[in-house]
Amino acid sequence: MGAAERIQGANQFEAGKLSPYWGEHVARYIFALQFVEGKDILDVACGTGYGLPFLRRKANKVVGVDVSLEALSEAKDRCDDKTNVLLADALRLPFRDEAFDVVTSFETIEHLHERQEFLREIKRVLKINGLLVLSTPNANYTKPVNGKPTNPFHVFEYTPEELKIELDAYFLVESFLGQKLSDKIKISPFYSDQIRLPKDPLTQTKLFLWRLMNKLPVIVRERISEILWSKPFYPSENDYKFDQSVIKDAPVLLAVCRRVR
Repeated sequence: MGAAERIQGANQFEAGKLSPYWGEHVARYIFALQFVEGKDILDVACGTGYGLPFLRRKANKVVGVDVSLEALSEAKDRCDDKTNVLLADALRLPFRDEAFDVVTSFETIEHLHERQEFLREIKRVLKINGLLVLSTPNANYTKPVNGKPTNPFHVFEYTPEELKIELDAYFLVESFLGQKLSDKIKISPFYSDQIRLPKDPLTQTKLFLWRLMNKLPVIVRERISEILWSKPFYPSENDYKFDQSVIKDAPVLLAVCRRVR
């Protein structure tokens, strides 16, 4: 997210599993864990640092950078002897060449005018054979109008084909995936997903009941959800999948890229 968008949504993330955004965003950090064991990690545009504790579970060292002092003031509360945060511009990272084994950057590139410069800078701070794990909204899903994103905080949104071409100029793309809710979750918490649901009576009845529950006081809603389904009302990080087969129309694109030279 851009700085304004991150601050606007900070309270949503701080609500943890009580937020509809939590599971979708944390799922990307959980996905990245498979690449970080014993490694030095840079999280570009870390925001309030909600993802840092997940990365440090397995990493040797984690550094988060962001352009927002307000966001970093919250992120500092999540730091320990393995974690640090710095005020820094993603286009001018304050690190030597080949400083990190893995760079993560989730929902960042769509906020930038200088997207090629951003990728070059990430490549510079990555070690040879290091990995970039990057996500961004899928334009096939968000449907920009005349090339302009409907999200006012976004500068440009990529189709899968456009993102692949952009990344190929700097990295070897090893995995190119779509992020989507698991098929077992019938009602997404997001309106953009809900308006795409089938119009048959059964599905629309489920949606109607979901919306009724969503209006209940949080304590009541969560208690009912635990009784009925033994889980929080909103999808958790475990309810999202990353799969090449859904890349065409998934809400979010995720790429794992290697610096080879």
